Amino acid sequence: MSQGSAAIDAFLDRKAAMAVVTCYASALDARDWAGYRALFTDEVAIDYGAIGSLAATVPADEWTERCRALEGFDATAHQLHNMDTAIDGNRATVTSIVDAVHVVEVEDRALLGDLIGRYTHRLVRQNGWKIAGVTLTVVAYPAGKDAFEAAFAAARAIFAEGKSA
Repeated sequence: MSQGSAAIDAFLDRKAAMAVVTCYASALDARDWAGYRALFTDEVAIDYGAIGSLAATVPADEWTERCRALEGFDATAHQLHNMDTAIDGNRATVTSIVDAVHVVEVEDRALLGDLIGRYTHRLVRQNGWKIAGVTLTVVAYPAGKDAFEAAFAAARAIFAEGKSA
């Protein structure tokens, strides 16, 4: 293999790993739960402790089901940028900045739960790249942490109400 061909292969490998992470955000916003689940290994190490959520290794089906609570929001937008990928054999780490906006209407007013943070996705090669772990680190809550928590509480209540109806 020529040096140029190896460089192209490495570039394409990094782009493939980044595409999986981009699909992570896109599937959340599209509520594409089958597509979202397909991105993961059977078990996934989740660390969303920074927002008071899950910090554990769980079956990917369980994590996907947990994320369905986003259906309580009227809209979400998980925007990723400044992505960087490091590949070491059959493992990859993709880091990115996430600007995550969550909007829910309650009593004729919109609640905004937004954050700016850093995602660290850990991937393994399994017939393509699969996500084996995700860590969310919060940098800031532009509308305030109280607003973020209020929006999530309202969306969870709406989602739970819809599930029981």
